Amino acid sequence: MQRMSIKAESTFSLKDELFNPDTLGLLSTSVAGAYPRFRRKQFERQVLDRFRELELKARIDWMARCLNEYLPRNTTEAREILLAALPEPLDPDLKDDDFGQFIWVVPGECIALTHCNDRHFSAGLDFLRESTKRFSAEFAIRPFLLHSPELAMDFVRAAALDDNYHVRRLASEGIRPFLPWARRVNLPPEEIISVLETLHADPTRYVTRSVANTLNDISKIDPHMVMQTLQNWQRQARQHADELDWMTRHSLRTLLKSGNSDALTMTGYPANPKFSVDEVQVSKRVVLGEFLNWRAVLHSKKRQKLKIALRVHFLKANGTYGVKVFALRDVQVEAKEKIELVKKLPFKPLTTRVLYAGEHRVELSVNGCVSELRSFQLVA
Repeated sequence: MQRMSIKAESTFSLKDELFNPDTLGLLSTSVAGAYPRFRRKQFERQVLDRFRELELKARIDWMARCLNEYLPRNTTEAREILLAALPEPLDPDLKDDDFGQFIWVVPGECIALTHCNDRHFSAGLDFLRESTKRFSAEFAIRPFLLHSPELAMDFVRAAALDDNYHVRRLASEGIRPFLPWARRVNLPPEEIISVLETLHADPTRYVTRSVANTLNDISKIDPHMVMQTLQNWQRQARQHADELDWMTRHSLRTLLKSGNSDALTMTGYPANPKFSVDEVQVSKRVVLGEFLNWRAVLHSKKRQKLKIALRVHFLKANGTYGVKVFALRDVQVEAKEKIELVKKLPFKPLTTRVLYAGEHRVELSVNGCVSELRSFQLVA
C-alpha cells in the first residue's frame, strides 16, 4: 500500500545565511590583498553561478575548487597566499563560543585538495594548525586522515597538547566517527579514545564539549568502551567533578535517550524504577497541523531519580514505525509523590520529518522502562 507523504517546505536557509555574496566577498577581498593578480570578480561570478543549486557542504567544496583554479599552480606559492589571506586569529584567551566566521573554512578545504600527497602532506597539516584558529578545520583534516592515518594521527596527538584551545579542539573534533556533514574516517575507537585521554581534563568547555561529542559518537559503536572510559576518568579525577559530570551526561545522551541501563545507572537513574501510572488520556484522532494531547499521572513508590519521556512511533511509508523520543521530566522524586504529566505534541509537517496518515503510537518511558502504549489516527 502506497502512503502519501506530507513534508514542509523549508523557511530558513542556513546555507544562504553562511555563504552568500557578502561572505564570499570577505574571502575574495582577503585573497586579493595577499595576491594582487587574483581575478576576484571572475572568481566570485563563477562561484555564485552555481550557489542556488548547491547545498551547504557542496557550496564549501565548490568554493574550494574554484579558489584553487585562481591561485598559482605552484602548490607552495598558493599555500603561502592562503596563509597570508587568513584574518587575525580568534582570541586565544576565551573559553568557548568563539567560533569565527564560517567562510574561513574554505582555505583549509583548498589545502586538503592539493596537499594530501607525500610531498606536501606535512606542510598541509601545518596550514590547518593555523587556519583552525580562525575557523575549525575539522572537515579539512579528514582527507589527511584517509590518505595517511598514521602520519595524520601523529599530528592529531601533537595538536592535543597545543597551547591554543582551537588547535586542541581540532584534535578531538577532527576524529569524530560521525562528524556531521563530514567524510567518514574509520579510525579504531581505542585510538580515538587515546587522544581523548589527553583532552578530557582540558580547562575549556569548547574542548570538553568536543570530547563529549566524540565519546557520544563512539557510544553508537561500542557503548561498553565509552562507559569504561568515563569510569576511568572518574577514578583519575583530573577534571573538575562538576565538569566531568556534565561531560558524562553529554557523552551518554544517546544511550540515555535509548534507555541504556548502564548509562542510566552511571548518571544516577535506577534501571528498574518503582512507579505506577494511571489516568492516561490520549487523543484518538489527530488532524494534520493540530496537536496530539497526552496526559497521565505517575505515582512514585520510592525516593528516586526519574528521566521521563514520551516515545512516539511514527508510521513510515512501508508500514513500519520509526521511534522519536520527546523529553517530559527529569526529576528527583520522593516516595508516594504524585506527578501530573502533560504533553501537547504538534503534528505539523517538518523539513526533517515526513508524516504519513494512518495509525501512530505513543508510549511512556521512565528510565528506559516503557508502558502505556496507545494508538491514535493521524488524519490528513
